[in-house]
Amino acid sequence: MKKLLVLSASGGLDSSTMLYKALNDGFDVITLGFNYSQKNEVELIQRKNLLEETQRKFQNYITDIPIDLNCMMEIQLNTFKKLRESQKIKEEAKHEFYMPSRNLLFAVISTVFAEISAIAMGYDEVYIGLGIHKHSEEAYGEEHRDYWDITPEFAKRLQYLLELNDVKKINLYTPFVEKTKEDIVRLAIELGLPYKDTWTCYNPSIKEGIAIPCLECEACIERELAGKKAGINDINAYHCIFGEEEGIGDE
Repeated sequence: MKKLLVLSASGGLDSSTMLYKALNDGFDVITLGFNYSQKNEVELIQRKNLLEETQRKFQNYITDIPIDLNCMMEIQLNTFKKLRESQKIKEEAKHEFYMPSRNLLFAVISTVFAEISAIAMGYDEVYIGLGIHKHSEEAYGEEHRDYWDITPEFAKRLQYLLELNDVKKINLYTPFVEKTKEDIVRLAIELGLPYKDTWTCYNPSIKEGIAIPCLECEACIERELAGKKAGINDINAYHCIFGEEEGIGDE
């Protein structure tokens, strides 16, 4: 039984653990890398480093495909940047790092690649990955609400929509939907994921070509708490070194 997973891989701990899980479970995997004017470019660099190591380790990791949304959505993304910088996005969405319909867009594009690849390469089962897990109230607070397009209800309705496809059946791959970040960290260690090559921080400091996690944003706090619960004390002891080609200097 040939199984294919098309995965939006950000280079973060969640999608990277999902990637390693799928490869260990016998899936062939195609990763998609979306460039959509992320607030920090560190993600893209760490992602590249991690995937190069994954390529060496797993024969069933097929390829990585870069998707440059900047070319397709330049005007809207420029408007989005201004809205984010002015704090209007945060006021409207109650999330500083909200990207409108990001995961819905990624899922739709992933579905296109999944269907074409499945037909071209003769896969019996084809999936798209969706990173959904239970967030920690300790890190985000009791009043926190998840982005609307990473909730279990979103996944349920997206699966229903995908079932309308009468050409090629496509399913969602959501192995963490009932898991916490602590569970993900434990699995990452079990699978041998080089977690120091993943990136979580939303607001790193960058000096002399080195990016260091802030340890203060919600994502850093959740990662730190999950690591400690899982018995990993150095989960946030990582950094990213920029190459000259990235052209990023001091901040």
